[in-house]
Amino acid sequence: MDIKQISNKLKDQLLAVKPSRDWTMEYRPCQVKLKNGEILDRVYLSASEPYMRTWGVMPDQDSGKKYVLIEDVEEIKESPYRMPVHLANKLYKAGESGMGYCLYKMQFDNGKTIEVSSGNAVDFPPIPNGLKSENIKDVFPHEGSRKNPINSHDYTWCLFKWEIPEIGKEETTANIDYTSMAADVQPDKMVPKSNFWSKLKSLWS
Repeated sequence: MDIKQISNKLKDQLLAVKPSRDWTMEYRPCQVKLKNGEILDRVYLSASEPYMRTWGVMPDQDSGKKYVLIEDVEEIKESPYRMPVHLANKLYKAGESGMGYCLYKMQFDNGKTIEVSSGNAVDFPPIPNGLKSENIKDVFPHEGSRKNPINSHDYTWCLFKWEIPEIGKEETTANIDYTSMAADVQPDKMVPKSNFWSKLKSLWS
């Protein structure tokens, strides 16, 4: 897979999308307009290096992943279907519910609660008809039935060459939590995920 450089115009548009964050990378859930006019509502845009450190295999080599090329993208916006950042970060901080998946309850401001199952990228939840992402009130990691959860939405990857500047601590409350959490981890435990686990995880995404 030949990864191209992102243009300056798209860089500026991408940086306007506030990222959520897990231990190994930032996620920017976007809506993109392609040069052929097609709109994709659920797209993760990422520099290729952090993507590979986390997922271990390029999207074109993984039958379970969809992807679009950065050179085919005309415009980037924040996805209107993304989970609110602070709630996505709550799920990322809680970690996996099992090998390669996350299970959680999601509560809406009308009192409705649904049980959701997703892969390790959690920013595109299922939203019942008549509700929007801003109606999501809270999430409860690792809660819910494993028998009949609602699956999260499919999404598309778009990779590019460019090192995204790290978001400052003042721009996200999640960074404070991650900094304190990392301080409690022994140095000999801070090792990259093996390609084996990354490939296994990708089967659940």
